[in-house]
Amino acid sequence: MSDPDESAQRPATVRETLANREFAAVFVAQTQSVLGDNVARAAIVAVVYGQTHSAVLSGAAFAVSYLPWLGFGALLSAWAERHPYRRTMIGCDVIRAGIMLVLAAFPHAPAGVLIALLFGNALLSPPFDSSRSALLPRLLQGEQYVTGITLSRTAAQMALIGGYALGAVLVAVDDSAALLFNGVTFAISAVLVAVVVKERAPSLKVEQRTNLVREAIDGYRVVFRSPVMRAIALIVFCGVCFGVVPEGLAAAWAAHLTGRADPFTFGTIMIAAACGFVFGSALVTWLLRPQRRIALIRPVAIITPLSLVPALFDPGLVVVVIMTVLSGASLAITLPASNGLFVQVLPPSFRARAFGVMQSGVHLLQGAAIVFTGWLATYFPLPDVVGYFGISGVAAMVLIIAAWPARATIADAIAVNKVQVAAEQRAAERRDGIDDLGEVTIDLGRAPLPPRRRPSPGPSVRREPSMPDPAERTVDLSERTAEIGGLPPPPPSQAARHS
Repeated sequence: MSDPDESAQRPATVRETLANREFAAVFVAQTQSVLGDNVARAAIVAVVYGQTHSAVLSGAAFAVSYLPWLGFGALLSAWAERHPYRRTMIGCDVIRAGIMLVLAAFPHAPAGVLIALLFGNALLSPPFDSSRSALLPRLLQGEQYVTGITLSRTAAQMALIGGYALGAVLVAVDDSAALLFNGVTFAISAVLVAVVVKERAPSLKVEQRTNLVREAIDGYRVVFRSPVMRAIALIVFCGVCFGVVPEGLAAAWAAHLTGRADPFTFGTIMIAAACGFVFGSALVTWLLRPQRRIALIRPVAIITPLSLVPALFDPGLVVVVIMTVLSGASLAITLPASNGLFVQVLPPSFRARAFGVMQSGVHLLQGAAIVFTGWLATYFPLPDVVGYFGISGVAAMVLIIAAWPARATIADAIAVNKVQVAAEQRAAERRDGIDDLGEVTIDLGRAPLPPRRRPSPGPSVRREPSMPDPAERTVDLSERTAEIGGLPPPPPSQAARHS
């Protein structure tokens, strides 16, 4: 298991992280796929609106990419857990490339057909994204994992803005060109992963499988029954829910500031959101020590909703830009640090499902926050909507921070997960026929006690039963895991087999 190293004295550099050929291939594949996705999204919205002149249908074409995360995401992530992550990613990319080529060949098909094909394409996002998220801890070691997450998120932000801009240019030339471009990016992604990334066995073994519904529910249980993972999930969900507001309301905010649809003001707010994220990513990657990063999760997380509160004073563009930069930067600091801690307490056999739970929550809450605040802004002044929404976010974040687990609880959860991972790896080696080479020692991060010499008792001294040395204590992993990790109970077939 590759966890962020709490003992590391410095963050990993970008050069060190990209020196990992497998991660570099996944990083490039993801970045150019995100670019192609946003190019195609801009093209499809323009095509559907040009055919129907309906804001509802064009909005549906844009929003359909988020729909699979509502319910389908958990099941598809559970399905991905059963199969090798590399193979799932390649298969999803090949099918998506084919769908985009069909769309490029028939760009003027009826709007219903276009939306249906887009939905089919979107259904492949949950298994692909969950597989990629679960694969990264296998590729990157220690602090390189946090740097890799930061790089991926920053590149995705830049690809989002660049994709919309490039999509607008390509649509002006030819609708099919934008869709063909996205199909090519999926094909390149499939080739990169197939050629560079090694095949690995699926995390969920055959004997651990039950059915997809139960396995999907287990993904929610492992996240929300663990006090540490639950706290991380809540702080991430709250952060993205409020951090997306400046970007989601950029067009309405630009119209409020200028009294008209002003592309310059709209673009400035959008770019400010991306710049804030890039600034925060650079800060968390190169300037913050690993030990300091986790300690800053709580105080920095509250800045995300707090930065929206000055909207109550109806500020000008400069202040709006500063607010947006602060919101994006604080979110960029919180997410990689939270992700790094999350993977340290997450059992490997639940990675795809747990990341599917997190991604579902992020997508749904972001969409809900934009729709809700946009709806409120049709009835109330936009500055009041943003400001009071920020105040509610501060209150919610304070409650989440107050319930944050103690350091000892976090340390115990990490230690228990390390023992469990080592046990699973040992069991896998024995199943593969590797000889038992002796006792396995697991370093839980505690300094060993120095050896002590005991005087031998005299003949007249009654021999007492020997007391166990504190450095050699035995932990009942079954009870401790149930207490800290909150893992779901094994399926009935397993329980009967073990008994």
